Amino acid sequence: MSLDGVSMKKVRVLEIIGKRPVGGVGTVMLNYQKYIDAGKVQMDYLIFGEKTEQFDENVKALGSKVFLYPALSGSQMGRTKAYLEEFFSAHALEYDVVHLHAPTIAFLAFPIVAKCGIKHRIVHSHATLYAESRIKAIRNRILWELAKGKITDRIGCSKAAGDFLFGKDEFTVLKNAIAYEDFLYDEEMRNQMRKQEIVEDKLVVGNAGRFSLQKNQTFLIEIFAKIKELHPNSVLWLLGDGELRAEIEEKIKAHGIEGSVKLFGMVSNPKDYYQAMDVMVMPSLFEGLPMVGVEAQASGLPCVFADTITREVDVVGCPYISLEASTEEWAKAAITVAKLGKRRSYPAELDELGFNIKLEAKRLEELYLSKIEDR
Repeated sequence: MSLDGVSMKKVRVLEIIGKRPVGGVGTVMLNYQKYIDAGKVQMDYLIFGEKTEQFDENVKALGSKVFLYPALSGSQMGRTKAYLEEFFSAHALEYDVVHLHAPTIAFLAFPIVAKCGIKHRIVHSHATLYAESRIKAIRNRILWELAKGKITDRIGCSKAAGDFLFGKDEFTVLKNAIAYEDFLYDEEMRNQMRKQEIVEDKLVVGNAGRFSLQKNQTFLIEIFAKIKELHPNSVLWLLGDGELRAEIEEKIKAHGIEGSVKLFGMVSNPKDYYQAMDVMVMPSLFEGLPMVGVEAQASGLPCVFADTITREVDVVGCPYISLEASTEEWAKAAITVAKLGKRRSYPAELDELGFNIKLEAKRLEELYLSKIEDR
């Protein structure tokens, strides 16, 4: 095996994911793995979530091993530490690099990893907040401070995410890139989806993401109620599911807009829905770099972002609105960008901004390969 004619061995990487990957980090890593040379890099996964999901099958099909442990619990850190010790006592010699996507357990994992002789320990920042609740955020910040001495490399999914977690320490920005060719604007698919959903003459407002405090769909319902008031022939499509589904459904009923809001749940073809939408509205409380925003813009779909979201995700010149702004301001911005004119794709802009997965995956591959000392 060789890289540019230089003999080398395969680098073996363990990806540790703190939560069961349904979207988010799992989607990011699956996207990257698809374009990393499996002949040069072996990527395996340690996941805290007992139940096997589609993510596991997807990465296994790419050659990965998947190791499952019980879900993380802040009240049972001793148990988590025991699981990590058990795993690395059995598997430490199999890996050159540990790439951790859950910074708050670095203080538990990396002393064990270092003791086992694994020299390269990467932490990946995917967010700009320690936690959704104040108490958990304080706890997680303290836990993060305990971990810093054992980290050898740092990655941020955006400059904002890296600055948040690492401060003045050096880090690599590796964006949540996508295979944007799959999302480019498709007029035929737009017409097909709008006909299927009987919305040919309507303004379609969209949002995709976990139903959670972070994604702030409860505020989105208020925004849409105002959109409906200003532009009666409007509908709202919500893609996703999550712990706040019941609360969101109650909010929809409270505003009397049940007939204008459709909850699609988890869908396997979000790109087709993006084609049919007229505007994506994302009032998230915080984000690292939302992949949904990149996917939407790749399809030429204009977005309205909360100003809590990094401007690094802006491809087409989207408005950013304060979460303190009125629902009317949000509604007017959404209606305005939805009517801007003819849709088009933005491949050159996506390349320039670092959202081409083929290019970014090679950067991650090279980072992993650089950790092999006998190249």
